[in-house]
Amino acid sequence: MNEEYNKVLQKLNENIANVILLYNKEKEQNDKLSGEIKILNEELNIYKDKYQQIDKKYENLKLAKAINNEVGDSEAKLKLNKIIREIDNCIALLNK
Repeated sequence: MNEEYNKVLQKLNENIANVILLYNKEKEQNDKLSGEIKILNEELNIYKDKYQQIDKKYENLKLAKAINNEVGDSEAKLKLNKIIREIDNCIALLNK
C-alpha cells in the first residue's frame, strides 16, 4: 500500500511539474504578446497623430480653396467664424 502512495505521489509531482512548465510557457507567451500590444499601441498613436495632422491640413486646404473660389464664400465665412470662435475660446482660457 505504501508503494501505491509513492506511485500516486510521484505521478502527482510529475503533474505539478508539468503544470508549472505549462504555466511558465504561457507566462512567457503572455509577456511577449503584452510587449507586442504595447508596440502596436504606440504605432497606433503615431498613426492617429499623423491622421490628425493630415486631416487638419486637408481642412486648411479646403478653407484655402473656399476662400479662393467665389462659390465657396459661405463655406469660407463659416470656417473663418469657426476659427475665430476657437481663437476666442483659447484667449478666454488663457485669461483664466
